[in-house]
Amino acid sequence: MTASLVSKLSLGNEPVDLGNLKCLKKGFVTPRFYLVGRLNSARAVTFDSFKVVVRSMWRLSTPMEVQPRGDRFLFTFANERDLNRVKNGGPWGYQRVMILINDYNGLFDIIVVPLDFVWIWMEIERLPAALTTTPTTKLIGETIGEVLQVDHPDINKGVARVRLTLPLHNPMRLERRSRMSYW
Repeated sequence: MTASLVSKLSLGNEPVDLGNLKCLKKGFVTPRFYLVGRLNSARAVTFDSFKVVVRSMWRLSTPMEVQPRGDRFLFTFANERDLNRVKNGGPWGYQRVMILINDYNGLFDIIVVPLDFVWIWMEIERLPAALTTTPTTKLIGETIGEVLQVDHPDINKGVARVRLTLPLHNPMRLERRSRMSYW
């Protein structure tokens, strides 16, 4: 409703930009957290089944609403911790199809939210001790996609983890284990 309301508000012929609106009173904007998602497939899904599976898979601490919006879904969370659990825990799938998700501010039409990438965690193994650093991990991650976060590398194990944004328009074959040579 908010997105359609925003698109219909205008003063004369000029639209009102609610993105810059300052809300001084409590209760003007619903304190909720949102994600927009869609399945990376054109096949139809049974919405009730999808909703049940997603709620169960994400193991949230508070109730979450799922609303279909065309080929997309609006996920509404009651708290930010649950939202971050979903964002950081992926990639997620339903019936062997990836669920693409992205942040949403709750104000504009969800069709403008880009869903052409996936957030993943990548583990880099067998790093030499001298290269098991946060800058090296970030540099390796940047060769694959946009780096969102780097975990503290474990020098003792030669392992580092990096959270990436992988674009879907630039396909890349990921294997369970990849070997890297250094010299």
